[in-house]
Amino acid sequence: MMATLRRCLLGSRAAMGGEQAVADPRRTIRPRRWSAIVVCLGLVAPPACTSGSDPAERRAIQTPDRTPDPYPPNVLIFLTDDQRADTLGVMPATIRWFAEGGTRFTQAHVTTPLCCPSRASILTGRYVHNHGVRDNFSATDLDQRTTLERYLQRGGYRTAITGKFLNEWDLSVDPPYFDRWAIFRDHLSYRDVEFNVDGDIRLVRGYSTSFVERQALEFLGDFEHVDGRPWFLIVSPLAPHKPFTAERRYTNEPTPPWPLSPAVLEQDLSDKPPFLHRELGPHGAKVTRRLQLRTLMSTDDAVDAVMTEAERLGELEDTLAFFLSDNGFLTGEHGLVDKRLPYTESTHIPLLVRWDGHIIAGSTDDRLVANVDVTPTVLAAAGITPPDRYPLDGHDLLAVAERVRLFLEYFPDPVRPVPEWAAILTSNVLYVEYYGTDGSTIFLEYYDNRADPWQTQNLLGDEDPANDPPTAEVRRLSSTITDDRRCQGVSGPAPCP
Repeated sequence: MMATLRRCLLGSRAAMGGEQAVADPRRTIRPRRWSAIVVCLGLVAPPACTSGSDPAERRAIQTPDRTPDPYPPNVLIFLTDDQRADTLGVMPATIRWFAEGGTRFTQAHVTTPLCCPSRASILTGRYVHNHGVRDNFSATDLDQRTTLERYLQRGGYRTAITGKFLNEWDLSVDPPYFDRWAIFRDHLSYRDVEFNVDGDIRLVRGYSTSFVERQALEFLGDFEHVDGRPWFLIVSPLAPHKPFTAERRYTNEPTPPWPLSPAVLEQDLSDKPPFLHRELGPHGAKVTRRLQLRTLMSTDDAVDAVMTEAERLGELEDTLAFFLSDNGFLTGEHGLVDKRLPYTESTHIPLLVRWDGHIIAGSTDDRLVANVDVTPTVLAAAGITPPDRYPLDGHDLLAVAERVRLFLEYFPDPVRPVPEWAAILTSNVLYVEYYGTDGSTIFLEYYDNRADPWQTQNLLGDEDPANDPPTAEVRRLSSTITDDRRCQGVSGPAPCP
């Protein structure tokens, strides 16, 4: 209602009023035409593919007019769990709302491929070494005063979250700076999950994604009827995190064919770090992927329901909406079934953004972007500047900027024997340093992403000195990592890339 009034006052669009049909909340399930979508999105292409287009062309797909809107947009974030970038083929509604209705960032990565640290980076716009949440058991280390929800709430927004908040969050503690919430802690179950719903802790029977969807719809209705302030909503289902439990109606749903990549078929792992062990063969990789994709079908239904309701309420045109994941997932690549590692499938995520009138519909953007860019983008759109003592490490996605590199980092997690590492990712190269407990470098990796997009040949670990990268380049990359490990903010004496 208030969104319609704002549009009338601005004279920018015709009022939507009651001319739209009301969406049936008991919508029928659409046939999944995944075969055509596979071709359209190029899901079988190498994960590290890059465009040969001119940088100016890549930037030009973003609308150049960044004139501040006198009315800040609503903000909607769909945040999935462990969804790698090449899994959108079973999500036709998400493709329609976001890929066709907005921009798809083809080279989006997380700076730390682990759930809780990445979620903290999404909500703060800061690297892990700056926000302090180093593993999945450190949610309480996050300074909640540095979060997007706090900035937006203090800026006049109504705020809400439904689904997963931060790993191992104590359900008896209400999530700070949210006006409404329905969050769960048991992130290893899809059915019959305990939620904290606005301070009431209760067991919710049934499929958790369906409940997350219902709560999102309730929150939208609350936003619409309570007042005309802008709103911020996070919708965060468990999918496609293990145990990969599909909703019953999708248990046997067909999934797109998945040609096994050279990384899944890789046999010789002698060039990989010695602490890695083969866990999943090609057959197991195919089974795991099918199970993951089926969980995403219910997520797609939730996206469709929420976006349809926002449109029905007349709010969609005034909403900056994101669809992304907290990290990718290795499904058999290099024999692994996990995230935590710097390989492309572990860090590469889907990132799609829609904002009518500000982002060109149906476009793609192949700049290097990251999860730390979400908060700076939202705050720029809302006209909110965070305190200087909490500088943002990410960039506004809608500003004209071209990254030369991304910095990636990981700190030890008690669940897996993966040591601390840091990496530099460019369009051409992935360079990784692993560190011992004393801080010394214990292993190096260097991949030519153009010649070897599946990262099957570590040029610094294959015992062939003839193909080693130039020593000067390795020294330069190592020096850059040293600087980036202590970077803070995007300007000043130690800027983040």
